[in-house]
Amino acid sequence: MSDDNARHHRRCGQQPRRLSLRALTLITALLTTALASPIARASDGADEEVAQALLPAAARGGQKDAGGALAPPLRVFVAREVVTMEPTLPRATAVAVADGRIVEVGSLKSLRPWLDARPHEIDRRFEDKVLLPGLIEPHLHPYLSAVLLPMAFITPHDWALPGRKVRGVRGQSAYLARLAELEAEAGAPDEWLDTWGYHPLFHGEIGRAELDRISTARPILVWHRSFHELFLNTRALEVLGLDEAALAGHDNVDIARGRFYENGLGVVMSQLAPRLFEPARYRRGLELGSKAIHAGGITTVADMAFGLVDLETEWSYLKSVWGDARTPFRSVLVADGRSLAAKLGSHEAAARFIEALPERDTKRLRFDGRAVKLFSDGAFYSLLMRTGPPGYLDGHEGEWLMTPAELLAAARPYWRAGFQIHVHANGAEGVGATLDALEALHAEQPRFDHRYALHHFGQSSSAQSRRIGALGAIVSANPFYVFALADRYATHALGAERSAQLVRLASLERAGVPFSLHSDFTMAPARPLLLAGVAAARRTAEGRVSGPGERISVERALRAVTLDAAHALRLEHELGSIAAGKRADFTVLDKNPLKVAPEKLQQLRVLATVLEGEVFPLD
Repeated sequence: MSDDNARHHRRCGQQPRRLSLRALTLITALLTTALASPIARASDGADEEVAQALLPAAARGGQKDAGGALAPPLRVFVAREVVTMEPTLPRATAVAVADGRIVEVGSLKSLRPWLDARPHEIDRRFEDKVLLPGLIEPHLHPYLSAVLLPMAFITPHDWALPGRKVRGVRGQSAYLARLAELEAEAGAPDEWLDTWGYHPLFHGEIGRAELDRISTARPILVWHRSFHELFLNTRALEVLGLDEAALAGHDNVDIARGRFYENGLGVVMSQLAPRLFEPARYRRGLELGSKAIHAGGITTVADMAFGLVDLETEWSYLKSVWGDARTPFRSVLVADGRSLAAKLGSHEAAARFIEALPERDTKRLRFDGRAVKLFSDGAFYSLLMRTGPPGYLDGHEGEWLMTPAELLAAARPYWRAGFQIHVHANGAEGVGATLDALEALHAEQPRFDHRYALHHFGQSSSAQSRRIGALGAIVSANPFYVFALADRYATHALGAERSAQLVRLASLERAGVPFSLHSDFTMAPARPLLLAGVAAARRTAEGRVSGPGERISVERALRAVTLDAAHALRLEHELGSIAAGKRADFTVLDKNPLKVAPEKLQQLRVLATVLEGEVFPLD
């Protein structure tokens, strides 16, 4: 007993207590039990095992806190390295988890107070692996998985998909030969042949005439790589009952070529929907999408235009497939403002509807009731973005999905209601219109931390990066454009200078703009580590480094698929790093991504994911 304790006892008229022989015997027995415990696996883990053994038997099943509630037991994940993405504690070797949340990050030694206080289990299955915060995919569309993944892929680049690998095809003759092979392998003559992945810069110009030469009996659908346009043969037009004369003058429809693009897709989607949304087919597509997402190590996805086709139909399917507790990731759903306003009569009504959507939330699906998706210019893969001067090599101008005036009018009620506004903006003119709308809204009603977000950000100027920063906006970018398109766009679309500056991430970093990376799956593979590698290396499919001045560090690229991706969704308090109080979401890798070259990031093996403390191994 210390001198201070002895003096205290004398002041209180008490005699210092001494341990009885019985107490000493009990402690000795407990220590002996702890040291002999079968849980002990190595000398460096002895501390926590002793702490567990010393707990009273009742406490091992749950210990009461100060308020009398049962404190949950801990699971402690031990790893070779824990990459936290927290600058004040960037590395660790152990993470304690309870009730789906992180309790503390550090080492077994630094966690000792928690181990002394709580019943716990030491989980060593990842002790020779690396834990990263659960990877976040902040922009994809479940309905794209549902519609496209059951199709045959004929793409310019190789694809690894659940249960199959696709070899890239280049050249018109090779493309048409592959299409003919698929037609010969198809079933009954009236069975549809659906394909995705066509791009004219890689496959040459095709249309209705070329498809009719493949078959006049079988309906054929060729969906463009962008998803923003498709082609039909004559038989498909007949089966869908489309009136060619009525469509001849329709905007965004070239009936002679069987081409439907951008807003013209709406003309044909209502006829295609019964087949594409057939329950068994749609569910199968969602299941394949779920497998692709899990294989990418993703623990959170955001649908950045939920209800674009039909909200109630999409919700019914998504709830039945991705809403299952066995789904290894959560989904954040941001509603499409255009389709809701068209259905409900106004964007004001759409805003009220969106605010009520979180009442439907489930364990795996959550609506953002204070966010909306809007659109500016056309698709990047389709060369329908609005580039602004000097335009395209061939002189065409691109398309508006919402004109600048329509965008501003649509955004106004959401801005006034305090929503976060996400805008699809691809080309420099589209980016400019999106920023013009923000500047006008800010002048009408200033807001702080609004996180007005530009999505895709394919082509822009350095001045626009600075303007984004000055207006307090953020960016969600698709770096895969650099890999897939920079070489071809240099020679066929934009010229060398602008093509070398696609997806200006370093410019954003210099301007202090927060940015995240997304796939817009299937516009890129749902593999955040691949996207991070492309962003850091900027190496094209042809092996060339495009725009080295726009490269970013691997650490910054990883932030863009973890902490900054969480920030883009206003969820940084819950997700994106490994820190006390956050959701216990981890991606388990074989190597530390900060210790490999950018080009090697995509080669790292994802071994498992952990969602709120539950482990989901990969095959």
